[in-house]
Amino acid sequence: MDIAQAIWSFLIDPNVAYLFLILGLWALLMAIYTPGTGVPEGAAVVTLALAFLGLSRLPVNVAGLLLIAVGFGLFLAETHFQSHGILTASGALALFLGSLFLFQPEGGGARLSLWLIGAVTLSSVAFVALALSAAVRIRRMPPRTGADTVVGAEGVVRDPLDPAGTVQLPGELWSAVADEPIGAGEPVVVDRLDGLTLHVKRKASNAGHNGVGPALHAQRSTPENGGVS
Repeated sequence: MDIAQAIWSFLIDPNVAYLFLILGLWALLMAIYTPGTGVPEGAAVVTLALAFLGLSRLPVNVAGLLLIAVGFGLFLAETHFQSHGILTASGALALFLGSLFLFQPEGGGARLSLWLIGAVTLSSVAFVALALSAAVRIRRMPPRTGADTVVGAEGVVRDPLDPAGTVQLPGELWSAVADEPIGAGEPVVVDRLDGLTLHVKRKASNAGHNGVGPALHAQRSTPENGGVS
């Protein structure tokens, strides 16, 4: 047997063709959940092509194939409508029944392993649960604009602010101004954003060291106070 014949024999195994079909549908769901990367899209095209290549030589029951498609459609709907598990349970039932009826009973040896059907159904439910959990977390996050991402952020002065200079935020260097002179290397907090210029202020934890402390020391050192240092 040559290599091509061995590959063909592998692809037309009912369990292999079914597994490629499920992997392709999972990849298709991932492409819908996270579009634009190209990886799940490519995986969906390859695995679905291999699946239909094998299924084309097997006694496929169209009703079973449609039930599997309906099951994955219900899984996708769950992430958009959040039916508290009703759509997921319905999708799991449709997937399980579609897998059972995927091949014609008169097809002879074309049968799926019940263990494989059970594992695929449970794995699909777990897959949807994870995707749904991620979708819920994203939807609950407050919308963030450009200003929201920097206001309140902490940074370090690169070029002294007197009143203008530059401030290093995590991963970015910004033009900045301050209401008081702030030396290089001192930590600051972004107060507001005006166009592409940050308005910053000295970090509160350094206020006593850089402001009140020196003033108090100077007061204690004056002749009127007896020159106490």
